[in-house]
Amino acid sequence: MAMKKISCLSLAFLFCAWFSSAGAAVPEQGYGKAITRARLQPIDDKAAAAYLGIPQKSGGVSLGDIDADIIIVEIFSMYCPYCQRHAPATNELFDAIESGNATREKIRLIGIGVGNSAHEAAFFKKKYGIRFPLFSDANSAVLNSLPGVRTPYYFAIRKKGKSLNVFLQQQGAFDDPQAFLRTVIEKSGASARGKQ
Repeated sequence: MAMKKISCLSLAFLFCAWFSSAGAAVPEQGYGKAITRARLQPIDDKAAAAYLGIPQKSGGVSLGDIDADIIIVEIFSMYCPYCQRHAPATNELFDAIESGNATREKIRLIGIGVGNSAHEAAFFKKKYGIRFPLFSDANSAVLNSLPGVRTPYYFAIRKKGKSLNVFLQQQGAFDDPQAFLRTVIEKSGASARGKQ
């Protein structure tokens, strides 16, 4: 009987260890490439299109279409309580970007509501007063390309010409928007320091 308990516990331990290590490998190995290939919903908001430097269009949008040196992407879900609680901090991050002369010119912040319809993303934007563009993921294409992603999740992407390079990934919310922005700038190697 004791041997049977030990065997069951050993199997449970091995399963948990395998599952957690397999899950942990996905963000570092696969998420970066997947997010740079994401196709976003068309933009029908003039202010959002102007902020991102892309024309309103009927077709999908790629991250490469965005006119910026650095793109910060928040992966969120309308149903995620952590995303709801963290919404004020994301607005503070947007304000920090917009208040700096150099950062305002070079950095753009967007959100992608994984598995969320356009209505759900719009509801989240209105309820939490989000001041940066949010994209829906109604067909779950982005969600399916990021298996097991936990929200919120952040990517910082450096854009050079048509090339997109993910240089920072963060699981979970940040505590200090200003410190997070400084980390993004430092890790990017960009000259977005200027006056902030």
